[in-house]
Amino acid sequence: MTIQEVVALFDKFKVSFNAAGDNLDTCLGYLAQLKLAMLDFSCLPPAAPSAPTNAQQQELLLAREILEHGALLSIKTMDIPAFERYVAQLKIYYTDCAAALPESQKQYPILGLNLLRLLAQNRIAEFHTELELIPAQLQLSNIYIKFPAQLEQHIMEGSYNKVLSAKQDGLFSQEGMYFMDMLVDTVREEIAECSEKAYASIAAADLQSLLMLSSAKELGEYAENRGWTIAGGMVSFGKQEEAPLQLPSSQLIRETLSYAKELERIV
Repeated sequence: MTIQEVVALFDKFKVSFNAAGDNLDTCLGYLAQLKLAMLDFSCLPPAAPSAPTNAQQQELLLAREILEHGALLSIKTMDIPAFERYVAQLKIYYTDCAAALPESQKQYPILGLNLLRLLAQNRIAEFHTELELIPAQLQLSNIYIKFPAQLEQHIMEGSYNKVLSAKQDGLFSQEGMYFMDMLVDTVREEIAECSEKAYASIAAADLQSLLMLSSAKELGEYAENRGWTIAGGMVSFGKQEEAPLQLPSSQLIRETLSYAKELERIV
């Protein structure tokens, strides 16, 4: 398949991708053909030269854009492992090929979505690893990177209400809302676990507000899933009293005396 044929096929893909309605199967079919066509490209990372010719640069730009659309499509199809693979491939274009290609307008939105994904999956260590790969200046100035960084800070501070309300900001498009929904679920789980540890029971209205659930019905469904009971306007968590920790005092004394004798012998 010539480069012109690949471009024509990609144009068809973008028409389906941008169209309203359910065109996911059509998009996936086009994307499979595009990825096969990319195998015939003469210039792809990691073998791409530092100073590509015009033809090679055209292939690199086209391949990068195809992968970017593949990443966004994987979110629409809720195939998060595929999104992770696309991001891993795109990083080579964003770093190793950065000097040879103009910057992509989708680069930081996609990297920001990846940060949101890690937050939503509660993979905080990996989140920080990815964030450190981005220049500090961009962490403060680029809104697509700054937004998930602020969300992570809110989570670390325990300001869960700020995380839940951030969903209304509408920074990211439909793709970002998928991860925001995941993040809200993760934060609700954190709030629920903290509430279970802090209280034996709590007023249903207060808990509904804490969890930012829109109705008493939603609270009832959530409570049922977690095994809580609601009665008289109160939610009971049904915590089991933990048995006091029994320390084997005699054993500890014997071991301590033994260690003391050994130290005295060494000295």
